[in-house]
Formats: sequence, structure tokens, C-alpha cells
Amino acid sequence: MEDERHRIRAQKKLIKVIFPNGKVFCYNNTTSTMIDVLKEIGADRFPDIKMDLCHLPLLSKEIYPKYKEWMKPVCDGWYINAQSNSDNKYMQLRSINDQLSLGLTIEMGTDFEIQDRLVREKKSRTKDKLLVKFPDGEYIANESALDTYLETVWKLGIDDIMRKRLTWTGKDLITTTKITNNQVQIDEHRWIIVPNTTKDKAKLLRVIKAMLHINMEITVI
Repeated sequence: MEDERHRIRAQKKLIKVIFPNGKVFCYNNTTSTMIDVLKEIGADRFPDIKMDLCHLPLLSKEIYPKYKEWMKPVCDGWYINAQSNSDNKYMQLRSINDQLSLGLTIEMGTDFEIQDRLVREKKSRTKDKLLVKFPDGEYIANESALDTYLETVWKLGIDDIMRKRLTWTGKDLITTTKITNNQVQIDEHRWIIVPNTTKDKAKLLRVIKAMLHINMEITVI
């Protein structure tokens, strides 16, 4: 019993990816590392990635109902099924590297230097980007305002927002089917309006923030 109480917990496995141009991705969360590596690869290469998970494509522009809690937004309307452990993600990245001939260096270990995801993303910004800070100190700051907008809505809770019956330009913000061209799918049977400008995305997030009584900071950079 004494030995069990003082058993040392196994160290967390991390993934580090180095691109041929020297860019390094290594975060405390392997899903975040994988998502940012995919963003760096670019959505135009995603159709060339032939890989399945649970008999479904790893990357998709639709949200699989059975795995919706694991479907994470990547970029440009693409989602990844992140239902896998660090070992599997390591093998997935190696396969992607081989399929696309990217020349990546991919390592898995426990003693890598962890990067601040916010710092990396702030460095890559030009203008009209969104930065969202939550009360718990977590940041969302993706390379595009659209990805930040969608990830923020995802974190706040799609159904919680939908229950508030919010509207934008006279139309329901979230619907169960696609009604207008400026909607994108954000969950199973859930479509959300995407404002055209970054400022309008920030304005809408502030409305959602007020309706949900969440003290988050929304900044256009």
C-alpha cells in the first residue's frame, strides 16, 4: 500500500515536429501540436492525406455524429478526428510526412522544451486577427479570424448559444440545417452564421459573451 501511494506517475508524452525551414511545433497538448502542424502544412494538401481512423477519414469537412466530441477544427472548414493517444498521433504524423514527402523531423519524448502556443501564433499575425482570452487564462488566437471565431463558439458551447436564440442581420445565428450561404457547419446538425469582417466577428462574440455572462476578452489585432 505504501508503495502504491508513493508511486511516481509516468511522464506525459510529447510530440515535437521540425519543418525543413526550421519551424518547430511542440506544445503541452499533442492534439494542439498536431493541429498546428496541419495548419502549417496547409489545407490544400489535406485531400492528399489518405488515412482513416475508426473506418472514417482522419481529416474531413463534415463532423461525424459518433465522434463529434473528438472532431476538432483545423482550418478552412476542415476537422480532424482527434480520438487517439500520443502514440497514435505520432504514427499519424509520420504517415502524413511520408505520404506528402514533407521532410519533417518527428520525435516523441517527455523532456522537450514546451512552447507557448499563443506566442507562436502572435508572431505569425499580420492584421485583422482575433485574440480571445477566457477567464481561466486560456487563449484562442488562430492564424485566421474565422478559425478563432469557430473555436471560441465551440468552447463556449454550441447548444448553450443556440438556446439563447440569438440573431444576426435578422437571421437565426445557429440553425439545424444550412439556410444561408454565409453559414458553416460547426457540429452535427448545427450551422452557424459567419460575419464577413473580423470586426463583425468580434462584435458577435461580444454579444454572445454578454448573453452567456462570460467575462472573456475579445481583441482585434
